[in-house]
Amino acid sequence: MEKEEHDGLAFVPGAAVVTAVEPDPRRKGMYRVSVLAPGGGEPVLLSVHEDTLVGWRLLKGRSLSGDEWSGLRKSEETEQAYRSALAMLDRKARTRKELERALKRKEHSAEAIAACLDRLIAHRLLDDAAFAQRFAEQKVSAQSKGRRLVRQELLQRGVAKSDVEQAISSLDGEAERESALALARKRWPSVKGASRRERLYKLAAMLQRRGFPGGLAMEAARRAADDEAEQAEETEWSETEEGWDT
Repeated sequence: MEKEEHDGLAFVPGAAVVTAVEPDPRRKGMYRVSVLAPGGGEPVLLSVHEDTLVGWRLLKGRSLSGDEWSGLRKSEETEQAYRSALAMLDRKARTRKELERALKRKEHSAEAIAACLDRLIAHRLLDDAAFAQRFAEQKVSAQSKGRRLVRQELLQRGVAKSDVEQAISSLDGEAERESALALARKRWPSVKGASRRERLYKLAAMLQRRGFPGGLAMEAARRAADDEAEQAEETEWSETEEGWDT
């Protein structure tokens, strides 16, 4: 088969040829690969990870058939999406759906995104069930949110209903109760109302909006009110005793 030359490199017409390979000075582990695509024209500059470089044996002068060239382009697109996804996950945990949306905003192809997500799941770097478990525990303990609100937020993040229900069912009921009570104690002094009953219902309604079940919300509201009343009595008694001592 007749061969042509480009900058001293021989290649088969209809095939692609690697014309240059050099490390990317600004990105560790990345390489700039110049490829003269089938049909000639200006060389195409690819930015590939070292894994792709080694896997495809991208050395200067390497010829690639039409199918190989197409496969390399797809592999490079997937690798770019994968590296982008790793950077996102390094900044914060995400669900599969959240990561998919973020990659789409970066204009990665649907095929590259799908392959990237499958790879992340296979390597256990993306796990919606584990995410849901950690998310639920953190929201209840650190942000004083009840299970109903946590369930809603997980579904909005694209977590499968089965994973959501598993995370919700495994929540520590006592931890949720303590979270509701802590929030009730914090809010009770600022709740306005003409009577204790009115204030109780207002506080319970607020707790329900935070996702706590109705029964638990009212229980926490009553305990917060009782705690304040007991504290007031103790303060009054202490002041009375001090008066007797003077």
